[in-house]
Amino acid sequence: MRALIRRVLMRRTYNAGHYARARSHADRLLSIPHERLLARSVVLRSYWNEEAFQALVSTGKDWDDEASIHLVGLATERLSGVASGPMHDQRRQERWMNVCASQPVPAVSIEWNAERMEANFSQEGQRVWFRYPQGYVFWDMPERYELSSTHPSLLCLTAETLVFPWEPSAQSPFPSTRPYGHRGSLAFSAGVDSTAAALVMPDNTLLGYHRRSFDSMIDHRNAERLMLHLAEHQEREVVQVTSNHELIRTHHGKPVGFSFDLACAAHLILLADHHDLGAMAFGTPIDNTFLARGAKFRPFEVSPYFTYWTDRFAQAGLALLLPVASITEGGALQIVKQSGWADHLNSCMRGDGVNGCGQCWKCFHKNGPLGRPFDINAPEIQQFLNKRPMPTATHALWALQSMGLEDKVPDLAPLLEQDLGWWTQAYPPGFDLLPEPWRASIEARVRDFLPLMPEPYALHNIDHFSDE
Repeated sequence: MRALIRRVLMRRTYNAGHYARARSHADRLLSIPHERLLARSVVLRSYWNEEAFQALVSTGKDWDDEASIHLVGLATERLSGVASGPMHDQRRQERWMNVCASQPVPAVSIEWNAERMEANFSQEGQRVWFRYPQGYVFWDMPERYELSSTHPSLLCLTAETLVFPWEPSAQSPFPSTRPYGHRGSLAFSAGVDSTAAALVMPDNTLLGYHRRSFDSMIDHRNAERLMLHLAEHQEREVVQVTSNHELIRTHHGKPVGFSFDLACAAHLILLADHHDLGAMAFGTPIDNTFLARGAKFRPFEVSPYFTYWTDRFAQAGLALLLPVASITEGGALQIVKQSGWADHLNSCMRGDGVNGCGQCWKCFHKNGPLGRPFDINAPEIQQFLNKRPMPTATHALWALQSMGLEDKVPDLAPLLEQDLGWWTQAYPPGFDLLPEPWRASIEARVRDFLPLMPEPYALHNIDHFSDE
């Protein structure tokens, strides 16, 4: 009985991120034969999560079970120079500062205007510039695009998505309200969730792909393969826009990436008048709507995020559209598998135009369930599998179950005992997030692809890493 209580306390403290306390409980279980493997796993994984790699190696070097040998090997790699820790972060930041310093600037300079967001945009040829407090970023727009014909509220919304985390002035009222356009659009990444969104939206949806203008780890070739297929078979219209706006956040000590999740549509917002757009869609599944970090249910429809941004997009004449909010990442995989696009798609952003790298988190939880090869022992995959809370937790648990890999995360055994068969079904309340006139057609397509979750919804009970 004491061992059972100790195991429960160990698991709870570990899942809550209290790693030293978890090790204390685990230490008292190491001498019990049937508890030893799990206790060892908690001890070593807790050191891994703290990046205490030397302590991990010293503790586990004499343990002879497979999991311990593997973790000791990974920690040894980290100690031998694999990028990690403050020095790596500093070098990475210095690198991006150098990239920022090498970026082009407009021929005619303007000052940052905190009072009028629309005044921070200018155009030279087909290049549109945005002045933010620390410098400039640009988009290379399609032919015949005219900034002067773009509604000021679209410019204000674009600016807000780019500087929202750091410039409260961007949240000021828009100068006027733009009338709604007539065509739908999707911020398209060519990944699984985004592709599933494209498949359930009307066929005339404009897919807008954002391309980085600077070198980075992202390889666009896998995305290009799918977009080429769509263009050649005239299945969807895709517009690609090159930009460097993902550098903005590096001025705030963050790695390169979107300033804010909705900034992935900045190019499409700018194109809304050019293409008569009246809806802006995002491939955001249940894992990021009705589940917080994929691990705990929440009533997303009343969240401040959804209500605020729905209103802001509406002021710019755009319906905020979440076509896959009724499905999970597992459901998105099922939709893609049923389409004719699966053979042309690969979510890995480091692939070679045909295959994935087999070493990244996307290769594990996107490509793996599609039957594609990956290395479960790859450092990045292990890093994510060992995080607590685990990223995209419910989907990762489903992926482990569906691929028979439960033994790779022994501390998650209680969570992996639950039936996750419903994970590939659609959640009917998610349809309520869809505004008219878009709801009817999207809901019909989702229902054609997937069965519906039965009531009572198991989704409502998801709370994987509670302290309780």
